[in-house]
This record gives sequence, C-alpha cells and structure tokens, in this order.
Amino acid sequence: MVASELVTRREITGAVLGCTCAMAVLPLKPVFATAAALVSDWNGFAKPPRWQSFNLITGDTIVLPSYVAGISVDAILDSGSAASIVSTSLAARLNLASTEQVMIRGIGGRASVQLARNVELTLAGQPRRLPFVVIADLEAVSSAIGRPVDVVLGEDMLVERCIALEFASSRISIGDSGTFSGGRGWQSISVAHGSNRELLVVASVAGLPDTPMLFDLGSSTALMLDRAYVEEHRLLDGVRQSTAAIGGVDGTRLAAAFIANEVKLGGFPVRSVPTLAPSSWASKSALGSIGFPLISQFDVVLDVSGGKIWLRPARRGLPMLEDHSGFGLAPGGNELSIVHVAANSPAASDGWRAGDRILAINGHRIDASYIRGEHWRWRFMPPGTLVILQDQAGRMRELRLVDYF
Repeated sequence: MVASELVTRREITGAVLGCTCAMAVLPLKPVFATAAALVSDWNGFAKPPRWQSFNLITGDTIVLPSYVAGISVDAILDSGSAASIVSTSLAARLNLASTEQVMIRGIGGRASVQLARNVELTLAGQPRRLPFVVIADLEAVSSAIGRPVDVVLGEDMLVERCIALEFASSRISIGDSGTFSGGRGWQSISVAHGSNRELLVVASVAGLPDTPMLFDLGSSTALMLDRAYVEEHRLLDGVRQSTAAIGGVDGTRLAAAFIANEVKLGGFPVRSVPTLAPSSWASKSALGSIGFPLISQFDVVLDVSGGKIWLRPARRGLPMLEDHSGFGLAPGGNELSIVHVAANSPAASDGWRAGDRILAINGHRIDASYIRGEHWRWRFMPPGTLVILQDQAGRMRELRLVDYF
C-alpha cells in the first residue's frame, strides 16, 4: 500500500507476516547510480515463461486470483509472510477446523494465532497442499485496499518454484525450481531463511559492508533499518529527518524517517532511498528490511529452494510516489483518520493532530471509491500544490504540499 496513506496489512498482521509496516511510510524515488544492460528478454528460463497478469493496488500491493479448496478468491502475494494466511470469514465458509493455537514472533512482536491443517491453495494457476495455514481476520486489509481479500500467499507458496515478476507489466510466471540460469544483465544473490522462516538477503547501505536484510514483497517501506545499526554507523548525522509511526501487535512505535544516500542490492546501487529506523527491532536474523518500492525497481526471479534471487534493473521502473503532506492516514467508512503527523511536515506546520479526521479532499467526499479510483494520489502531487481538506468539524483547511525532508 502507498506510503502514509494507510495503516497497512503489515501493521494489521505484523507478527504473522514477520515484519511491521509503517503507518507513515516514505515511498521510494530511486535513481540507479550506474547504467546496466537493460534487456527485455527472459531467455534464462529453460522453457519460455507462461505469464499471467496481476493487479497492482495503490502502487505497492500485488493482488492476483487464487483458489482455496476450489473457491475463487483475491489474494495478496507477500514474501515477508513465512506462512500463508486465510481470512476467518473464508475459513468459516469452508468449515476449516482451527483447533490449534500457537504463538509466533516477528520483528513486529509476538502474536497468538490459529492454524488449519492440510489446505490447498493456488498461486498463478499452480495448486499446492500446505501442511497448515494461519487463520486471521483480514477485514482491515480488505478495507485498506478497497476490495475483499481472503488470502495472503506467503513464503510457503514460493518453495520448490521459480517465480518471475515483471512489475512494470504487472505479470508473474511460475516454473520449477532450478529452471532459470540468468543471462545478460542479470545478477544472482543468495537467499536464506531467518529464525522465523523469513527470507534473508544481504545488502549494503551507505557504502557499509553487506548486512542481512529481510526480502519483503509485502512491505510498503522501501528500506527499514534497526535503530541501533543506524546509530552505530551515524547514518542520521547531517541529514534532514522526519518521523513515522509503525504499528504492530505490541502497539505503536515511532520511527525516524530519512533518506539513505545509497543502497546496493546484488551489486546494483540505488540512490536516495527513503528509510525508516523504528525505536525497537525484534528480528534476531536481520538488521533491516527491503520492501516493495525498492524490489520493484528490478525484474525479479525468486528461486527460494535453489537459494537464489535473480535481479536485473527494470527497463521501466514503477512510478515512484513521494508523500508531500506528512499525514499517516487510516481509512474508515466515510473518513480518513489521522494516526500520525510527521515532524517538520506541512501537516505539522498547519496544526493537524493525531485523532483528527478528514471528510473530504478538494471537494470530493471520502467513500469507497477513494482507494478503488485515483483519489488517494492527492498527497503525491508536486511540491507547491494547494489542497483543500475538510476536517471533522466541517472546516475547510488549506494545505500546501512540500518536500519536507
């Protein structure tokens, strides 16, 4: 999901997915530091890939058709979730027994969840019977992206498969593990599992040595770093900063928001990466997390069982959205609730507070079409754009968008 727009699925199912997601995330607008050989072919596959389309919702959420026990549903693809998740409502419809309750841990904290055993899920037309799935309430996730979502397809749907993703064309292909050999312009990096089955790669930040990072397609934060790591290497010295609020099962934590001058992934440098450093970090395996905005600057082939992820700078990166308002917003019915106001932002300067509500934007009332259409893009207009917001008291308040850090 896009930036500060939403309390995202990572906040809602934080420990289940193995990572939290920010209420006020700063989207990526990267520039590759060096030119790379950009080719459009996928000849590294033993057989031509069979592509299927997916929907990209609010710029950073992959939604694709799936099946659960033969029932057609919309599903989110999320490599940051060690286990796939089925909504409580769908589990009830399918009479999935959930008699087991277990405690799991992620960087967002600990959570108690229920499990259902021996469930068949389908990814891009390829079925798989999983030994178990997590049963969780996904109503808030559905509300956040403006459509019903009954399934989160996790890392357990990626094993023994070779998953190709071309984000600019919104398409996915699935083959067998070991069937991709790379080629011109491609670079492979090793992928391993952390203590909670999360996917781990290594990346370099600001010229520092490679460090373990979560590889998380389900996170709308381009880069998240352990605050202790940031302080040890003085990454905040001399840079403009703001704030964000990150929600998880243990409550809300503040995070420093800043621009990392460079991140290297697979040897490919990407400059000016918006980054969050939360006040606490629970992962025992990684010092950071690489999310969708950064990953989607590449063509990607995931071969988890083969221990590799292949990357190639995309010919056309996805449009990179940058918030210029400073709001952290959560949709609810016919209004947007303000859950955080970023420091040094236009929202802070104009006196907005957490707990305030927005009822209309530029004369358009907030309703179900806010997410489904293009109305949510208002905060990403160029700096200097004037926006008229109606608050819960009916007042019309002007907000001038600014590049605030």
